[in-house]
Amino acid sequence: MRFCGSAESKLLGYVKAEGAISVRERCLFVLRLGMLAVFAAGIVIMPHGAARAQAIALVVNGDPVTTIDVEQRMKLLRVLHQPASREAALESMIIDRLKYREASHYGISVNDNEIGEAVNLDAGKLKIPAQQLLNEIQTAGVEKDHFVAYFKAELGFYVLVKALNKGVEASEVAVRAELAKTGGKNSITLYTVRQVVFTLGASDGPAVVAARVKEAEALRGRFTNCHDGLAYAKSMPGVAVREEFSRSSTTIPAPLKELLDKTPIGHLTPPSRTPSGIELIAICDRGPPKDDTDIRKTISDRIVQAHIDQDMATRIKELRSRAIIEKR
Repeated sequence: MRFCGSAESKLLGYVKAEGAISVRERCLFVLRLGMLAVFAAGIVIMPHGAARAQAIALVVNGDPVTTIDVEQRMKLLRVLHQPASREAALESMIIDRLKYREASHYGISVNDNEIGEAVNLDAGKLKIPAQQLLNEIQTAGVEKDHFVAYFKAELGFYVLVKALNKGVEASEVAVRAELAKTGGKNSITLYTVRQVVFTLGASDGPAVVAARVKEAEALRGRFTNCHDGLAYAKSMPGVAVREEFSRSSTTIPAPLKELLDKTPIGHLTPPSRTPSGIELIAICDRGPPKDDTDIRKTISDRIVQAHIDQDMATRIKELRSRAIIEKR
């Protein structure tokens, strides 16, 4: 067996200097160098069930983005109802890297369990509940590490820009103008609700879940007013009744608004599965707000949010123009 490959002449001096070694050892040495060359060329071997090979698609300020990253991003973009071509996915990954680095530069980091706000923001844009969005993402085959990283980059950058705009407020003139457009408080519905949750354990299987749903349906059948119904719910084992709160129709997703509108006052919505367990919502009151305080706050928040969105877009454009991007 001959010494392996064309590297023999280059390595011969080194081999002689190190002393006599076997032909097998020489072959292993060159093989190791060959593997290093593969990594240097941008090929990474990642275990995921069966072995998966992924190449580096681009490098953003020294941070690599792999072809599998791009494939995953295309799936995620489809769920988010955004352009999902390969070029769109590449651009989305570039923006991700820029957002993450900029937030990190200011010392902002987001834990995996803190991404709820970012999920809510995207779910709000799609006018669906956050849990439904997460379910659709997972059904589409987007791996957890990928979508968690996406939401962490989104939230980290959002927190940064929001902090940089901390002193921004909506002017009274702007609020009044928007209030006139909406038709005032009579165009708004205020819902006063209580959440009733049949709790579940992390290890509870389908049979337990089905039993809890049956219990929730039974409660719903006998629930005719919040005073007596909530008192009974509190007496049930494994049932949590949340504190009362109010929400304006301008701040909730359209599907939830439709559900709250068709549920009679003093009754419960149908049970639904949430991270907390099996949840029902008691509609304790519904009608126009007593004054325009809530709607004015909603309008003010919307104006400030529009300013933050614009500032985020401007900052991303600036970061993008300065970035060093190498496409492979």
